[in-house]
Amino acid sequence: MKHFNRLGFPTIKNEEWKYTNIHSILSKDFSFLFPESKISREEILQQCPYAEDGIFVVIENGKLNIEISDFKNNPDGIEIKKVSEVKNNPLVKKHYNLYVDVEEDAFGALNTAFANDGLVVLINEKKIIEKPIYIINISYSQEQAVIAHNRLLVIAEKNSSAKIAWVTVSKNNLSETFLNAQTEIFVDENASIEFNVLQNENEKSFQICGTHVYQSANSKFSINTISLGGSILRNKLHIKLDGRNCETHLHGLYIANNSQLMDNHTAVYHTMPNSGSNQLYKGIIGDKAHGVFNGKIFVERDAQKTNAYQSNKNILLSDDASINTKPQLEIYADDVKCSHGATTGQLDEEALFYLRARGIGENDAKALLNFAFASDVIQKIKIESLKDNLLKLLANKLNSHIEFDLN
Repeated sequence: MKHFNRLGFPTIKNEEWKYTNIHSILSKDFSFLFPESKISREEILQQCPYAEDGIFVVIENGKLNIEISDFKNNPDGIEIKKVSEVKNNPLVKKHYNLYVDVEEDAFGALNTAFANDGLVVLINEKKIIEKPIYIINISYSQEQAVIAHNRLLVIAEKNSSAKIAWVTVSKNNLSETFLNAQTEIFVDENASIEFNVLQNENEKSFQICGTHVYQSANSKFSINTISLGGSILRNKLHIKLDGRNCETHLHGLYIANNSQLMDNHTAVYHTMPNSGSNQLYKGIIGDKAHGVFNGKIFVERDAQKTNAYQSNKNILLSDDASINTKPQLEIYADDVKCSHGATTGQLDEEALFYLRARGIGENDAKALLNFAFASDVIQKIKIESLKDNLLKLLANKLNSHIEFDLN
């Protein structure tokens, strides 16, 4: 709290928050008193049908709901516990709160001060977890808006592998909620983690998320961030490749309409030789919505033979839609291959005319082009049931009446 009191809430005078005004969040009177639980397993699965066959964890307004979670019969090699249950585990002691920057990140400091226990996912050494792990964060309020500070620590020990989906949904369209979440992920030598983020809360919700990743030698990490719902939504992603031969992939898709604000800040730090990272973020922005992308790649002096690429592509669907994009490179090594770029435009009129000439209505033609533009990000997801469901959500979000071939 000393750090938070010193920092205060960020304003648009802060360079990192220049395009993201959080006044509408701060004007709310949020409560820490959570409403009585009225969530059922069936209600969760109705919104998240893909989770039925996986390891199923429910975080309700920041607290683990043990009754409807289903992780008692976990496969051998994985532990899912509350932080308080494993606080004496040497790995948890070492990595918990090691990567969140509480000294310079106000929301990280606030989360660390108020995190309600938190969740730990531990993948044991040499264990390959075939079942996907679903962490469903559901938020809702009753008489007063609710704030929750969700905390997650993922530790993948040497030569282990797992696929995780971190999902945020709202119980209904009336709930006013603010989710301030922080995730820390440690990927040890030769380990592999796929981390999928689906953000699909209602348009009365606010969400600020920090994801902090540390990779050791020969590790592989990929993150797919799909942002579909929320009033103000900001993702801060920091990844440190601190070993030789690391591989990192960052894919993001944000679709904003009405007056939504979606902000993605990424920072990838290359510190050792022979590692590679690839970033691809795409946005579709309509009505009076606003998108922000700020991507940074840092290549330190010792990180020779680094390959690092970054691309941000956006489509604006209206004259009032806007995007602020800022890809950045900061390179101190001399033997590297790095590039970055950003494009912003409207739908291709020739392609639109081509579809219209073949009897496809204007709205469906636009939806078809947008679907093709966006779906290649979702195709990066390796959990098949989640990927198929997201493609359907994407088609619905684009207001299409076309039956897309999702294969």
